Amino acid sequence: MDAAVATAAAAAFVASAAAFRRPPGAHELRWFTVVNEWPDSRLIRVPQQLGTPWTLPVAGACLWMAGRPREGAAAAVALPLVKFVEVRVKLFLGRPRPLYETPTILRDDAPLEGPSFPSGHAAIAAATAYLVGRAVPPTALPLAALTVVAALVRVHQGAHWLSDALGGGALGIAVAASVRRIALARPERGVP
Repeated sequence: MDAAVATAAAAAFVASAAAFRRPPGAHELRWFTVVNEWPDSRLIRVPQQLGTPWTLPVAGACLWMAGRPREGAAAAVALPLVKFVEVRVKLFLGRPRPLYETPTILRDDAPLEGPSFPSGHAAIAAATAYLVGRAVPPTALPLAALTVVAALVRVHQGAHWLSDALGGGALGIAVAASVRRIALARPERGVP
C-alpha cells in the first residue's frame, strides 16, 4: 500500500508544482480571501503545531519507544527529506507569497520573504499524520483532520495560497509513504 500511496502522492505533487508555479487565478484569489479573512482565534494555532519541525522527531521517538523502531526511523528520516525537497522546489519555482499578489492579513509568524510553494507546514503535518496514522490506525482520521486544519491555518495567517497547502500535503505524504516502505522492507533471506 505504501508504494501505491507514494506514487500517487508524488504524481500529485509534481502535477501541482507544474500547475501552480504561477500566481493564482481569480478563483484561488477569492478562496484565499475567504480563508484569510476568517475571524482570528488563538486556538487555531494549536493544530498548526502539527506542521512544525519538531513533530516528526517526536513522532519518531514515540514510535521507537513503542517498539516500532523501523517506523520511528522513517519519521526521523522524513523531516530532512521533506525540508530538502520543499526548499529546492520553492527556490526553483519562485512562486510569490500572497502578500505580493493581493491584500493580505498577516498573522503570527507568516513569512514576508521567500517563495510560497509548497507549504512546509502542510508537508510536515501530512508526513507526521501518515506515519503515525499507519503505525497506530485509530489516530489516522483525527490526524488527517488536524493536517487539514494546520494547512488552512497557514492560509489564514497569510503565509500560503490554498494550492501551496495542497502541494505541501502531497509532498509530505509522498515522502512519508516512501520512507515507510523502505524502512519496513524485509531484507532478503540470509541478508542481516
